[in-house]
Amino acid sequence: MISFPVIIPVKTFDLAKRRLSGILQPPERAALARTMLIDVLNVVASVVLPSNVIVITSSPEASGIAKSAGTQVLQEAASSDLNSAIEAAARHVIVQDAGGFLMLPADVPEVTIAVLHQALVALDQNGSLVLAPAISDGGTNLLACRPPHAIRPEFGAGSFAKHLAAAERSGLTCHVLNSPELGRDIDSPEDLARFLDRRTSTLTDRLLRDLRRDLERDLGVATRPVPPGLATAYETQLLSGGNLSEERREYIR
Repeated sequence: MISFPVIIPVKTFDLAKRRLSGILQPPERAALARTMLIDVLNVVASVVLPSNVIVITSSPEASGIAKSAGTQVLQEAASSDLNSAIEAAARHVIVQDAGGFLMLPADVPEVTIAVLHQALVALDQNGSLVLAPAISDGGTNLLACRPPHAIRPEFGAGSFAKHLAAAERSGLTCHVLNSPELGRDIDSPEDLARFLDRRTSTLTDRLLRDLRRDLERDLGVATRPVPPGLATAYETQLLSGGNLSEERREYIR
């Protein structure tokens, strides 16, 4: 079994997804960020051992979800940006004597077992760097490095082009993984509308439809608050031992 540590940086939920503030209230955005993390963890834990997953966060709530899934938790300084968080996790990986790592964001709920396995195989066999571009904004939705310090992360506007340029400057072999499942994150109202159009079997899809039945029809209308207990109901569906429900497995085949 090919295995590299999988790093998942997670923002504090109450600060997440501010670009959706025009259509989702703060508790709704927090519930969305929380549920996307659960979807991602469910898939990742079916590809690598949960103990080989590193969630780096300053959020006690995210830490609790990660620990309940059996993953490692690396405490991040509250003031850290994404690049600093990934560099800190990469240093942790080096200390653990791992040959490389794979970084995956927490907001790609459509990620599948097959595409993660493909990324790990590419890292193991084909080169020092594996990248997956974000479809909508030129970002990077997967960064895999071998060794862990192969390049410095440059997340932000146009990060995919920056990472490609860094690989070229360093003479690294780079494998680009053009994956719709990895390329689709949820940052903007347009991303959210397209996600709902696809009607996936994810917890994220179910949450969004429960939050607002007519969200697909009118993204410009403020949504209702999260019903009491709704977010925690989705947390209970984080499955132990890396085993997915039959419904979820059918989706990711």
